[in-house]
Amino acid sequence: MKLRKLGLVIGALMISLSLQPTAGWASRAVGGVITGEITASPSATQIEIGHHLYRIKADSPAAAAAHSFYFGELVDVTLDKPAMGAEPEVVSITQHAN
Repeated sequence: MKLRKLGLVIGALMISLSLQPTAGWASRAVGGVITGEITASPSATQIEIGHHLYRIKADSPAAAAAHSFYFGELVDVTLDKPAMGAEPEVVSITQHAN
């Protein structure tokens, strides 16, 4: 009887862990990756790459990392939507690897 209850508890725990937001984010498709030179000093809300202004998504890794990049650096930015159509937002900024 106790083993049956333990199995039920373990099953409920596994289901609750699989419904966490991180499981959903892992399967989410992201937009394009853009590589370019920062042409204006980035702020916490926007970054200009190759003379094109992109909004930075609030509470994303890009918002935290934006202050560590400077004018003239070559970076890769990941967008949350494809670059065509609706206004994409930057979700990640990384130093471009040569």
